[in-house]
Amino acid sequence: MLANLLRCPACSARVELQKDEVVCTDEGHRYPVVDGIPVFVDETLLADDPQYEEQRAYFDTEFRDYERYTLENWRTSYVERLRAAGLLGNAGGPLVDLGVGGSGYTVIEAARAGQPAVGCDLSLEGLRVARRFAVDEGVAERTLWVCCSAERLPLAGESFGAALAIALLEHVPDDAAALHELRRTLRPGGRAWVTVPHALRNISPLWRRANRRHDRKLGHLRRYEAETLVDLARDAGLEVVEVQFSGHSIKVAQFLAERLGERFWWWCERRDLARRSRRSGSMQLSAVLERR
Repeated sequence: MLANLLRCPACSARVELQKDEVVCTDEGHRYPVVDGIPVFVDETLLADDPQYEEQRAYFDTEFRDYERYTLENWRTSYVERLRAAGLLGNAGGPLVDLGVGGSGYTVIEAARAGQPAVGCDLSLEGLRVARRFAVDEGVAERTLWVCCSAERLPLAGESFGAALAIALLEHVPDDAAALHELRRTLRPGGRAWVTVPHALRNISPLWRRANRRHDRKLGHLRRYEAETLVDLARDAGLEVVEVQFSGHSIKVAQFLAERLGERFWWWCERRDLARRSRRSGSMQLSAVLERR
């Protein structure tokens, strides 16, 4: 079923997914399939923008070292937040994650809950790892992994009940285009979850330098105020259901004191979540969006 949602990024026509290639049924455009992953990006696209090339190189290296599927505490917490927002497990349609990364946990956990899911990423190495994890976890038949750009999704419009863009928009050259693509693929009434780094002026001065280093290391192009993200979403045709703030100073204590055990970790997490309406001091912001 998920393969039927693929479309040619050059002409938007239906495609046929074969063992070694994807073939456009109208214009005959062809794309390779590598280790079961349709690849809709090529070296020309990467060379057109240094950001693409640098990001793919960085994350290919990062994800290549992932050895086994692990649902760490922070990922478990994210899954719970997505479920509470109505995006995971019962969203009235498949889920798509526009920057799924090498763990693939959002797609794998959606599939485990019975929701078919597609993971998209620019990193082919990350997708290889995530697809292997899906096989290991017994959910491969309910997942599809696609190598593509978030600004040009090879997916049919109005096909998904839920869409995710977690730590994605700050990486892409055209964040507005990525949000338009997210909206295009959602069904009417479908929901999206978007998480971005918060503007530095909202963060405690104690942690601003560390956040700047983090931006440089990961190749972040920008940070966001809540109003900026809301305006971008509305320009793309998405209504804002809720804005949440996370990563308050209590999260730093959580990170530094991981050795104190599970109970302390979750104590910090609960306090951070209790502050989700508090802008001041937060390092991340998330928005729940809906296509009307």
